[in-house]
Order: sequence, then structure tokens, then C-alpha cells
Amino acid sequence: MSQPAEKLFSFRWDIDHRACITDGLPRIMRVCDEFGVKNTFFVNMGRSTNLKEWLSKGGLKGSKAKLQDMEAVHLIKKIGWPRFILETLLSRPVGRSSIGSLEKLVAAGHELGQHGGSDHVVWSRRFFELPEAVIAQDVRDTHEEMSRLFGRPAGFTSPGFKSDERITRIVEQLEFRYDGDAIGGDPHRPRAAGQSINHWRIPVTLCGPRTVPLLEWHGARNTPDNEVIDDLNRRLDGNDWVVLYGHPCYEGVNDDVLRKVFRAVTDRGFSFVTHQQMAERLYAAA
Repeated sequence: MSQPAEKLFSFRWDIDHRACITDGLPRIMRVCDEFGVKNTFFVNMGRSTNLKEWLSKGGLKGSKAKLQDMEAVHLIKKIGWPRFILETLLSRPVGRSSIGSLEKLVAAGHELGQHGGSDHVVWSRRFFELPEAVIAQDVRDTHEEMSRLFGRPAGFTSPGFKSDERITRIVEQLEFRYDGDAIGGDPHRPRAAGQSINHWRIPVTLCGPRTVPLLEWHGARNTPDNEVIDDLNRRLDGNDWVVLYGHPCYEGVNDDVLRKVFRAVTDRGFSFVTHQQMAERLYAAA
């Protein structure tokens, strides 16, 4: 894929948990307003925590391992045990319980995309066990709900980047303009059953190890802010098409660092665009 003549930057936010909306979203919107830019937000409309999944075989063991991960910041570290336990017990949906906040986001000109279906934890932990018909119905129901509430979403992303050809087919059938189910590489048209698909795939281009967001990875390592920005500048140099991602309940809460990131991107001559705007440029170029 040929690179665009202008340097494009898009910040992708995955709204996984209610704290993303209550704690991070207002701060992100303020920073965006200060810089006069728009971001892309993929919202989980359903549950972010699931007591049955946490108590299931391997659930607690897996959570303990994540808490000891030195390259990522676990959700419990982000919001604290009391709040984590409360939200797990109440099992309140993320997007469905925050319609007003999401309406303000859309009204402000930001892009709102679909993040999975109705249960973020089940998708993240048992995606490859789920029948395609179950996944398809869940994604379709959520898509219809989002379209009714906020207008038809242009983009789709899978929780935890857990995706395969089933999702590619479902995204194509629902006529999304693009998906974000990849890390690294250039935007491209995905394939299913050996055939090229019409919609575009827009990867995250700047990331930490595995699927850990770059800024979160630095946070887990307690990297000083100036070194974070130095690393970001090195990664920005030589690139004309950049996608950075994070979670509002972590990177969004650290709004001082976010301002420094936005300033570094602006100083490097990048134009902020949403993922949808990136996708439309791809369609036009093709």
C-alpha cells in the first residue's frame, strides 16, 4: 500500500469498562478540545466483568498471573479492588448504562465504533470456543442497538484482538467500512476462505509487547515521561501513517501525559484523523 502524501495520526480508544467512561472520557475530551482534534472510540455496549467467568476453572489463576505481569497494568491496578468487586457483582453494562455520555461524544464529532458484542470477558477468554452462530447473533444485535442509538458505526474491533475469519465474514456481512483487528503492518483488505474481502483492516502501528498499549507498557515499567516521549518520537519518525491505542481508564486518566503525546504528534507534523477518515482515504485511493 502506498503511503499518504500527508502524515496521518489516529488515536484509537477501547472503552472496555465503566471506569473508561466515568473517569477517562471527560479528560480525553478536554485534551482533544484543547488541541482541536477528534479521536476514535470503540465501545463495549455490554458487560466488562463477569463473576461466573472470574470464578470459573482457570479464571482466578489467570487473573493472578495478569496481576504479576510486569509489562501491563491490570484492570484491578487501574481501578482498585473495591471498585472492581463492586462492578463484578453488579455486572452493569458499559455502553448501555452510559448512553448520555456516548451521545455527547458523538455530538462533539468523535467517532464511535463497535467493540465486540455483549460480554467483553467471555469474548476475551473463550472466543475460540464460541460457535460462529452465537458470535454472529451477538455482534448483529449489538450493531442494531448502536445503529439505533448513535447512528450506524463504520468500524469494528474485537476485544483483546481475538479475531479470526469468522469475524472477518461477520464484519463484511454487516457492511462495516473497516475493522481494527491487527497489530503492525499497513492497512489492507483481509482475507477469508482464501478470498479478499471488501472492507479494510486498519492495524495499530505503535504498540508495546503482545497487545499491551505502548503508553501502558511504559507505565508498567515506570518510565519517566520525558523518556516516554523520546520513545514515541523515535517511533513516529519515518512513518506517515500511525495508529496508537489505549484505554480511557488508564491513558485517558493520565491526561498530563496525553497532552505531551498530542503535542509530540503535532510537532512532528501529523494531522489527527479518525479511523473512519483513514478508511475513506483508503477507499478513495483504491
